[in-house]
Amino acid sequence: MATQTKTISNPSDQSSKGFVLVVAAILVVGLAAVAWFVTTRGEGAATAEAGEQVADVEITGDALSPMPGGVALTDPQTEPSFGQVAPTLVGTDFDGNEFTITGDGTPKVIYFLAHWCPHCQREVPQVQSLIDSGQVPADLEIYAVSTAVDRGRGNFPVSTWLDEEGFTPQTMRDNASSSALVAYGNGGFPYAVYLDGENRVVARSSGELGADTIASVWAATASTAQ
Repeated sequence: MATQTKTISNPSDQSSKGFVLVVAAILVVGLAAVAWFVTTRGEGAATAEAGEQVADVEITGDALSPMPGGVALTDPQTEPSFGQVAPTLVGTDFDGNEFTITGDGTPKVIYFLAHWCPHCQREVPQVQSLIDSGQVPADLEIYAVSTAVDRGRGNFPVSTWLDEEGFTPQTMRDNASSSALVAYGNGGFPYAVYLDGENRVVARSSGELGADTIASVWAATASTAQ
């Protein structure tokens, strides 16, 4: 039975200020985050032929508003879903193990990745490098969703690509229609959604951010636990 979520309009002022500072830093250094937007997928739409690389996913709750165009990293002023409880996802990893992404008291970031996207191919190693060097805050969980799967494009199968990168975040398989991606706002790849412990949206990003900015956004997201 579907669970009705409610919109919470005012997450903590501390988390809001943290993301304003991160966005300001991006503007100061002139970061050009290049997004590979889902609307450019064309023939890259997921197909049933992807086989075990896609799987059923259960989505409970209201969909997020579409990711704003022309914005690398949202803040409370530019994020239309700020404070909204993101949908709960129940799905499986590439080994068929079921797990759930939901509000569990711990802030989290969810990366939506397309195996054929060159920006994802550059961002995944940076994310993993930060993980390997111990730069994940204690109060943060990192997840990924493999989406927009197309066996006719590069780095297929997805599981092999991620294994070769040594990518350790628990990764959920989206279905052939990319329903999880759509429910979370359908942003440009790599697309990330940053959530507080109650699964409320504090920010989203679209495109490459670079290691320093990634680490800053992780820290700002983890601070919502306080």
